[in-house]
Amino acid sequence: MSKCVKCGRETPDTRTLRMSCLYAMEELKVPFEKMEREYCLTVCKSCRADWMAAIEKWFNTPTVEESCGSGIYVRRNGVSIEVTAEE
Repeated sequence: MSKCVKCGRETPDTRTLRMSCLYAMEELKVPFEKMEREYCLTVCKSCRADWMAAIEKWFNTPTVEESCGSGIYVRRNGVSIEVTAEE
């Protein structure tokens, strides 16, 4: 039996999600296991399906880069993003 790191369910049928990335994923609040050049998560089938749906939604959503005019930029997940003056 393995435990899903997302939902906590004990199941004999977990999957390992592997992501190879040159970015330091430690910035995210996700309990990745670092294995050489990969970041790994052990999850149940339901949580893997949620992950796959999120990847598909991300890929199919057009990227919009509009300026709000603040001229204030911060780094968020490795990219400079303009924030509003209130933020």
